[in-house]
Amino acid sequence: MLTGYIGTYNTASTKGIYQFSYEENFGKISDIQSFLSIDDAKCVDRYENILIITTSKNNKSGIALVDISTKTILDEILLENSSPCFVKHHDDFIYTANYHDGVVMVYQIVNNKLKLIKQISIQNKAGCHQVVLYKNYLIVPCLLLDQVRIFDINNDYDLVKTLTFPAKTGPRHGVFNHDYSHFYLVSELSSEFFDFSVDNLEFTLNTKLNLLPKDKLDNTSSAAIRITKDNRFIYISTRGADLLTVISLENEPKIIQQINSGGMHPRDFILSEDEQYLLVVNKDTDDMSSFQLDKTNGKIAKLINTDKVPHAIGIIL
Repeated sequence: MLTGYIGTYNTASTKGIYQFSYEENFGKISDIQSFLSIDDAKCVDRYENILIITTSKNNKSGIALVDISTKTILDEILLENSSPCFVKHHDDFIYTANYHDGVVMVYQIVNNKLKLIKQISIQNKAGCHQVVLYKNYLIVPCLLLDQVRIFDINNDYDLVKTLTFPAKTGPRHGVFNHDYSHFYLVSELSSEFFDFSVDNLEFTLNTKLNLLPKDKLDNTSSAAIRITKDNRFIYISTRGADLLTVISLENEPKIIQQINSGGMHPRDFILSEDEQYLLVVNKDTDDMSSFQLDKTNGKIAKLINTDKVPHAIGIIL
């Protein structure tokens, strides 16, 4: 049995981080309960025995380190005007993106404390939504600028490249394949999938797929994207349409399946470590669902079960 964690939006009755149990052999989720009641804990990541969470206090926002065993806050840095919408660590470095403030923050964990390494100020309301590591660069989709900006870690995080998209595309999240030869991106506003071939800092668009018909885009927005370890399949969630899309990468990218996410507003999902299951959180129906995957063809085979969790928007396992 494994324990996973869920970040949530504040509601009138609940807030904070939730935990759940996950049965590896059967893909079943259960025992969802509050782990820590704290404001604006939308995003969560794990570093050893520490949870890295977003949070707010006294009208300032940022991140905190939480000891999983004791549920105590080890440290926090609150320098932003609104809470980040993304947090991820690589080794002992932490990267956050702030949609409203338009900043990317880089921290380091030193002796269970936070050290601010760099604040990258892009533009107020830039819609920064993710930070992706690529060689010695940070790749930052800026949804409201219709851009992806690339910063050089070794040169004081200077801007070195900008990828520009048509107006109202809204690039949101991206993933690389295993050898960093392809970058796959999903857009929120246009609900499109992009496949770029990559050679150092040259990004060449190979394929673009519409996840929805153009006349079905109203009140919809694509969100999360994941790639399998064997680089054969991509999974994408789309809110409003409440879809999970499966894309095969064999030969050339093509959509092979679209199914209901098991609820409404699937903001985030993950693949289990063995990639036998997909776990998705649906914010507007206050639930999460577990689906079994067919590893031979990549398709979502069946729903295992669904359980309740309030206003969930981020999940780790």
